[in-house]
Amino acid sequence: MKKQSNNSPINTLIFSSSANESEQLASHLKNQGLPIRHQVVANSEQLKAAIDEKQWQQALFLDELDNLPIQQALTLLKSQKQSVPAILLSSNYSEDQRFDAIAKGVKDCIPNSAKDLLTLIIKREQQLVNAEAQVATATKMVSETSKRNQLLLESSKDAIAYIHDGMHIYTNPTYLDRFGYEEDDIIVMTIMDLIDSEDTDKIKTLLKEQAKSGEEVKQVLKGKNANGEIFEAEFIVSSAIYDDEPCVQLVVREVSDQTELLKKLKEVSEIDQVTGIFNRPAFMDRLKNITEKSRDSKTDTVLYLVEIDKFSKYRSEFGIAACDDLLKDIADWMKAHVSDKAIIARISDTSFGIILSEKGLAPSELPKKLLSEIGSHLFEVSEQTLHLTFSIGGVTCQDNDLEPDKLVLHATAVSHKVQDAGGNGFELFNPSIDSLLSEEEKVLYDEFVQARDEGHMTLFYQPMMSLQGSPDQQYICYFRYKMQDGKWGLGKNIFPIFEKVGIDADIDKITFTHSLKMLAKEKAAGKPTKLFLTLHPNTLLREDASRWVRQSIAKAGIDSNSLILTLKSHFAATYLKKAIELKDVFNKDGIKFCLSGVQANELELIQSIRPNYVAFDGRMIEVLKEQGTDKIVPLIQAAHNVEAKAIITNLEEASSLAQIWPLGVDFVTGNYISKPMSKLSYDFADNDF
Repeated sequence: MKKQSNNSPINTLIFSSSANESEQLASHLKNQGLPIRHQVVANSEQLKAAIDEKQWQQALFLDELDNLPIQQALTLLKSQKQSVPAILLSSNYSEDQRFDAIAKGVKDCIPNSAKDLLTLIIKREQQLVNAEAQVATATKMVSETSKRNQLLLESSKDAIAYIHDGMHIYTNPTYLDRFGYEEDDIIVMTIMDLIDSEDTDKIKTLLKEQAKSGEEVKQVLKGKNANGEIFEAEFIVSSAIYDDEPCVQLVVREVSDQTELLKKLKEVSEIDQVTGIFNRPAFMDRLKNITEKSRDSKTDTVLYLVEIDKFSKYRSEFGIAACDDLLKDIADWMKAHVSDKAIIARISDTSFGIILSEKGLAPSELPKKLLSEIGSHLFEVSEQTLHLTFSIGGVTCQDNDLEPDKLVLHATAVSHKVQDAGGNGFELFNPSIDSLLSEEEKVLYDEFVQARDEGHMTLFYQPMMSLQGSPDQQYICYFRYKMQDGKWGLGKNIFPIFEKVGIDADIDKITFTHSLKMLAKEKAAGKPTKLFLTLHPNTLLREDASRWVRQSIAKAGIDSNSLILTLKSHFAATYLKKAIELKDVFNKDGIKFCLSGVQANELELIQSIRPNYVAFDGRMIEVLKEQGTDKIVPLIQAAHNVEAKAIITNLEEASSLAQIWPLGVDFVTGNYISKPMSKLSYDFADNDF
């Protein structure tokens, strides 16, 4: 129910023969912060005209008019839909006059000099006016809801009855049909008359149980119809109010109806609760079926990944709740602008998927239509108007013999490529790497491919030291390959290239598998070692991510608490909901979660995800040197507020350590502690801490 805004104008009638006094009064009230919108009335004709024009919320009488008595004015004001509280400001105030005025129907009478008191009375009366309007709205809604509920009861396939003290006070048509009675007959029967004699004690117990707990209870019992036939059904009893009378609702559902119920539950489980369209698992199931059929029938099928440009900015500016409303509006807009044959789903926090399958389908036709029409549509977020743009990646399904998850990865990579180029565009996936990467990126990728093909890939481990006396022996794990100069390292921005090509999840798998082997060796040697392993987007978006991690740990035979899974903050912000879900699942399995690369403006992200560790961006030490502790202390405090350990990275010198030590940081890592090592061989006992 929408409440009247505190800034909504108060339509006020001022009854006075002096325009000057009226304006002075209105000006005073406005200066007191009351949003008065007033009109002066001096006779009954002006009052009638004013009543015909609009709804009034307030009437102020500057003494009583000779040609328009207060009682006559109040009688005319009763024609308004809502009551209009009246206040009399008297130049000859007395208690007797106040008594007489209130007796006539005036809400209050005060001296005309008591302007500040008038302000308080108006505020009080407007609260009552607003409350009355809300009650009227609520009453109307209840009435309309009752009518809809009655229609639903009448048309329901479930047999429903309302029972008071064991007697039927209402039965719907399905209930009458199920038991085979006319309404006039069943209304004088008790519920016991409709239960087989073997189960009368059971229904009594069920009713007592419901009355005692107040919760819904149910049990499969034997019912009996008018012909004496016995049938088995589920009897569901719950508290209810029917025709303003407390009672119980009885639903009699055939046992065979459970199949239909399960079907409905499955349908509900496939719906995204924010947007009302399909969720990712339901979309992937349909994508698999459609791609298989399209390849057999040679039907043109295209998968589109629609990314909302600047969505992370909107979420930071307007908040999660407002952006959920925006997502719902976008989903509704999409449904109205694509074919009824298309399948639409919410794929991630910021993206939608569309499957379109038609003979002779032109892959670029739908994206061009969406990009053209979204530009002219206005969306409202927190009472602000937004022009949105999309970055759309497409992939043809019939020409690519790939599994559905790979198709989505390719479409996602292309949409991110469009977004990185400025957004508001469309590109179709080309299996050739050349179409995904720039010339500079192609050189870097070729260097990696050569190292991969020659088996020159490895892991390095950088130790992490405790500043708070923790006994933990912890390392950050890094994936490395041999560069053309013979050194082990990574090409600049190589992981975004892996994401575009769709192999970042494969790299994560390699890192994960070998790290678990190292942890298993450490466990066998009796060393309590912990590793921080980084996840990337395509691993995060795997439907079986948590199950895969759990199975891998079990297979390796290591303790789950020896693993800390790490996600960079910019990925976490993009896939916020998924990140929170995975963190919760990992924590239940005993696996810690680290948010890394955190910057000074990401306090809200720490509070939303509530990780177990927070590793700050490597440039934070430079910020500390240049700007002092003002930027970093709030981050450390935010981490500790959610019971997370704070980690400083890229520590290169002792002077930086001296600045960090008093700030309450839990762990530090960097070349000052040790450069990354090819083995887990750092001597944690032999250090200066």
